[in-house]
Amino acid sequence: AAALAGLGVGPEDSVGVLLGRSPAVVTVSLGTVRAAAAYVPLDARWPGERLDRVAAVAEPRVLVVDEENAAGPWVTARADRLPLLVVDRLGRVLRGAPDRPGTPAPVPAPAALAYTMFTSGSTGLPKGVGVSHADVAALAHDAAWADGAADAVLMHSAYVFDASTFEIWTPLLNGGRVVVAPEGLLEARTLDAAVHEHGVTAVFLTTALFNVVAETDPGAFAGLRTVCAGGELASPDALQRVASLAPDTRVLHVYGPTETTTFATRYAVAADLPAGPPPIGRPLDGMRLYVLDDALRPVPPGVVGELYLAGRGVARGYTGRPGPTATRFVADPFAADGGRMYRTGDLVRWTPDGHVAYVARADGQVKLRGHRVEPGEIEGVLAGRPEVADAFVLVREDVPGDRRLVAYVVPAAGTRPDPAALAREVGRVLPSYMVPAAIVPLDVLPLTPNGKVDRAALPAPAHDAPARGRAPRTAREEIVCGLFADLLGLRTAGADDDFFALGGHSLLATRLAARLRTVLDVEIEV
Repeated sequence: AAALAGLGVGPEDSVGVLLGRSPAVVTVSLGTVRAAAAYVPLDARWPGERLDRVAAVAEPRVLVVDEENAAGPWVTARADRLPLLVVDRLGRVLRGAPDRPGTPAPVPAPAALAYTMFTSGSTGLPKGVGVSHADVAALAHDAAWADGAADAVLMHSAYVFDASTFEIWTPLLNGGRVVVAPEGLLEARTLDAAVHEHGVTAVFLTTALFNVVAETDPGAFAGLRTVCAGGELASPDALQRVASLAPDTRVLHVYGPTETTTFATRYAVAADLPAGPPPIGRPLDGMRLYVLDDALRPVPPGVVGELYLAGRGVARGYTGRPGPTATRFVADPFAADGGRMYRTGDLVRWTPDGHVAYVARADGQVKLRGHRVEPGEIEGVLAGRPEVADAFVLVREDVPGDRRLVAYVVPAAGTRPDPAALAREVGRVLPSYMVPAAIVPLDVLPLTPNGKVDRAALPAPAHDAPARGRAPRTAREEIVCGLFADLLGLRTAGADDDFFALGGHSLLATRLAARLRTVLDVEIEV
């Protein structure tokens, strides 16, 4: 905080933070807000163009990086334009500190900006959600974390994902501690070690990751006081399995956009969960939710309406974007104090017992493995290529439990787009989780009688290409090839084939490692 103050950082200033997973993430977050500034999480895995766009919106006064990222091309290119603080894994300043440390300014008010978190934007520009100190405090002080539930929270989510707000601030503002997970995707045995060796009491997992751990080793949740799962439509089987096998663990199905500070609702899952998708529950303390029709009138139970959220936790808006802010953060007609409510774009309904159940999106936005994805942003990159006349992107689940982004492109006259080259172009502009797993050329996009793209008529991508590697020679190779094919939904896989080139991703790799351990009795890392 003193180093930032010495560099002139104060209230409402932004501090760009580019760190790998380490205790420095906690230290720098604390130091930034202590200096009355707002931290802006950045990700070294983002393409340079996206980092440029985020920096242009956030306008950071200082960049804080670790030694590994200090040598990266994007940081190097900005080092002569912005003050650079290089820190070690504990957050101690190694280079760039001012000659004389400053006195950190006091935070002027609870409404002061604490951080700005960037999400996908339908216009092709990332949106920076501005969250205040009061918003963070509201999340941390919810009754769900009382009675020691947040004594020790596992920090394993990406810093740029708003789950990090829960992982850092909920334990610290309740007198607890943050347990920093090793780098890489969280596995069941890493979770088990965190609980039994480091005393972790609570963890948040995206729905997709929760489902994988519940499938491969549900006993890994035993010993936790609270496990939260959310981000996509939850599997009732997975939730019930964990609730049954870990009866002393409270399983919460949570919901909340970045614009409402991580979680807005919660639902406690019981082992006798009714059939069908679980509700997203009731609002957190101090937050209000409304299910409204197009005229902003409340709808009766059982009728589908749009979900609006109000009260504590609703963010300030989108940094530097008054238009989208006015569209989504609207006046609350039910508040006497002239407050605002956030229009989520999610369609929901009230259940007979007073919970809210998720139904669908009102627009094209999707959640994929915990990430919010605007298909329009991907379509814009593809349609911007000269060889593409039109593009359409959606999520398909051709293999049960494996949801993937698929893009359909119509070639411009006289061209033959190369799907691999188009994927590389998307990866140059957008994060890896927004790169389609398959890009399918079509002569024309099929349309419904109303002129909209006919999703049901879009063909499944041809994932089942013949194996390019040699055939298995041993029984063990045959088993491994069979596991590859089974998990990827293929007829066959060759002994030299690349799991990821055939359509695999990190969550499927977690399933693969678990299957290999079971079938071959070997220890193997993801």
